[in-house]
Amino acid sequence: MIHSALEFLTSEINEYLKLRTDDSAPGDEKIFLTNVATPEGVVIPEKSLGLSLINIEEERITKEQRKALINTDGMVERINPEIKLNLYILISANFQGNNSETSADYSEGLKQLSYVISFFQSKNVFTESNSPALSGFDPNIRKLIVELYSYSFEQLYNFWTVVGTNYLPSILYKIRVLSIQEKALQDVNLPIEKIGIETGGR
Repeated sequence: MIHSALEFLTSEINEYLKLRTDDSAPGDEKIFLTNVATPEGVVIPEKSLGLSLINIEEERITKEQRKALINTDGMVERINPEIKLNLYILISANFQGNNSETSADYSEGLKQLSYVISFFQSKNVFTESNSPALSGFDPNIRKLIVELYSYSFEQLYNFWTVVGTNYLPSILYKIRVLSIQEKALQDVNLPIEKIGIETGGR
C-alpha cells in the first residue's frame, strides 16, 4: 500500500510537470520514485526530480481500540484496529550539470521544485472522486492528504549527513493518513445478549 501511494503521487506530479513544461512525449519522466543516494553516490537520474520515502510514522491520535463486529451468522468477530500511517517524502532536484551548465541546471532544478509546490498548493487532498486513477493503484486507499513539512537547519544537516551525499535542493512533505487493515480474525464468540445481576441476602 505504501508503494502504491507513492507511485500514484509520482505519476500525478509527473503529469503536472509535463503540462507545465509543454512536454507530452511518452516515457519522458520528470520525476522518479527512488532513493536519494547509495554509498556510490546520488541515484536520482540527472536533470530530474526524485521522490523518496524518508520516514514512516504511526498516527496515534485517532487510533481505535480493538474492534468487534457481528458477522452474518450472528457471531462476534474481533480484529485488531487498523494502523494509520503518516509518510514523510522528500522531493529532490538533481540538476547539478557540468561546469559550463551548472548555473542553468541549478535554476532549472529550482523551477521544477516550484512546479511541485504549485501542484500541491492547488491540490493537496486526493480521493477517488477527484483523482480516478487512485483506485487503479490501490482500491484500499481512500484518501491521501499532503502537507508541506518544515524542518530546521540542524535536521536538514543531519539528514544529508546520514544520506552521505552533498545537499540537493529539496522539499519535504507529510502524507497522512494511510490506513492498513489486514482484517485477520483474533477470535470469534457468541454475542452477549443478557446481563444478569445476582444478589445475595444475609
